[in-house]
Amino acid sequence: MTTTSPADPTDPDVALVLAAYTAYARGDIDAAVADLDPDVDWVEPEEFPNGGAHRGRDAVHAYLSAAYAMWRELHSERTAYRRGGEVVIVHHVHGVLTDGEPLDITAADVFTVRDGLVVRMHAHADPAEVL
Repeated sequence: MTTTSPADPTDPDVALVLAAYTAYARGDIDAAVADLDPDVDWVEPEEFPNGGAHRGRDAVHAYLSAAYAMWRELHSERTAYRRGGEVVIVHHVHGVLTDGEPLDITAADVFTVRDGLVVRMHAHADPAEVL
């Protein structure tokens, strides 16, 4: 399915996911994982630092904490799309890593939300795979 128009930010599922990104961008990992199902399936591309599958809210908290700690300066820009029952976020992250190296990446994260909780997230290093 081709996704071309940004999602309605007042859609409850979209708002929930975007709020998690806002929390992550300010370093509030507790708030970023607050709306994850306790048994969430979270899959990051293998080529990402600490990538792979993470199962459960605590594992995702550890992953996001480590990911955030890599940044000295972090800028997070995201655009939400609705794809059927999924929320797709194209996430552009750029800034400076703790070692002084600049980094600029864009990924697509696909979320499944049920009953107000994220039950699955699968990230793609290439947004074209999803959009």
